[in-house]
Amino acid sequence: MKNRFLCVFLFVVFTATAVFPPRVAEAASLSLAAPSVVLLDGGTVVYAKFPHAKRAPASTTKLVTVMVALDHLPLDRIVTIPPGLEYIQPSKIGLYGGERFYVRDLVKAALVKSANDAAEALAILTAGSRPAFARLMNQKAQSVGAYNSRFVNPAGLPAEGQYSTAFDLARIIMAASRYPYLVQAMKVREAAISTLDGRRIYLRNCNKMLWRTSSVIGKTGWTRTAKHCFAGRVQAGNRVIYVGIMGSARRQYLWSDLVRISAFASGGTFTPVKIEGGGLPSRKDTRNIQKALQRAGYFKGNPTGFFGKRTKSAVRNFQKANDLPVTGTVGPRTWKKLKKFM
Repeated sequence: MKNRFLCVFLFVVFTATAVFPPRVAEAASLSLAAPSVVLLDGGTVVYAKFPHAKRAPASTTKLVTVMVALDHLPLDRIVTIPPGLEYIQPSKIGLYGGERFYVRDLVKAALVKSANDAAEALAILTAGSRPAFARLMNQKAQSVGAYNSRFVNPAGLPAEGQYSTAFDLARIIMAASRYPYLVQAMKVREAAISTLDGRRIYLRNCNKMLWRTSSVIGKTGWTRTAKHCFAGRVQAGNRVIYVGIMGSARRQYLWSDLVRISAFASGGTFTPVKIEGGGLPSRKDTRNIQKALQRAGYFKGNPTGFFGKRTKSAVRNFQKANDLPVTGTVGPRTWKKLKKFM
């Protein structure tokens, strides 16, 4: 009788598992093609692959551009396009000096069409010149925690000394998500804007994931140097995963990675972080690191759990004092020394 009951029980369990497989996403199961990737669940890293490698950001730069512009210009302000934008490299919407637009339409063109001339116009209208605007961009990057980024122009066109990281892109899209109009614009597949004189301009979004799912929004970017980049977010129920991807060799690799990330995000519980190439520890581990550094005399203030510029500097000073490789990251050797102060 017992054996018969056991057989029935096992049959039910097997059938239920086969029909309703458990939806558990494991970070270790992710295999992504991009050379630099970060996924942030809130402020916590749930996947990272060479997250701090400095690379050209291409048009993901425009997220910083539009944030800075909207910090200074109201959406409903009417502006006049400055001269000289006819010579900006594509992609562009063909702006001419003297045309009048609402700021909101220039922002939409920069995000949806990835129009370089719209980004340049916003920069000049905001700060008067490209160098002055670049200073505002770099201040904005620092303020949102993108400490390893430097911007030279508002469009993301190739420029010496312009770089970001996958981790910084995730922090930038997190900040951009606090601007409701930017979120709304990134959800648009197709749109049209007009000059105040009636010239109509058609826009089509460069984020092809929008034709597959509305849960993946963001800003794409491509140049020969940068290859394919993406700064965006994936909505999975009440959870939002912020994504930074840099250096994808082909566009289809980028889309494939985003499909995998979307499936991972909607799969349920997150398990231990997979980090390659010196990624960041979890918030809990960072807090423990900060406490240990504090007891050792290298970290001032309250442990926050955020591995930022202050923590990195403290780690470097600790490493110098303990004859360790000065990397600013906590590897096995540094952790072994820090544990003495736990």
